[in-house]
Amino acid sequence: MPERRTDPPTTSAPKRGSSGGRLKPEQYELKIRWERARRVVSVTPQGVAFEFDSALKVGVRYPISLSAPGVSFSSTLEVKRCRLTVQPEGRHFVIEGRFFPYVE
Repeated sequence: MPERRTDPPTTSAPKRGSSGGRLKPEQYELKIRWERARRVVSVTPQGVAFEFDSALKVGVRYPISLSAPGVSFSSTLEVKRCRLTVQPEGRHFVIEGRFFPYVE
């Protein structure tokens, strides 16, 4: 019997926009100068959010390197937000920043 043209494809490739090939934030490693971030919270084309042991000044630009399996780049990050978080295991800062120069 010939295949009908309305049958769905038989491959199980992930749909575009799904998280099939997307890296998770915990797969990234971020360094500012020589200091490593505690954890990367989120990564977007515009910027990154991460936990850091020391405070960074809002409005200041810092050189960063960001790497993950198969991906590595260096950029400049302008800090947009820095807030203190206190938890039973200790205190750290949640930093949010945008890559500089901005690409929108």
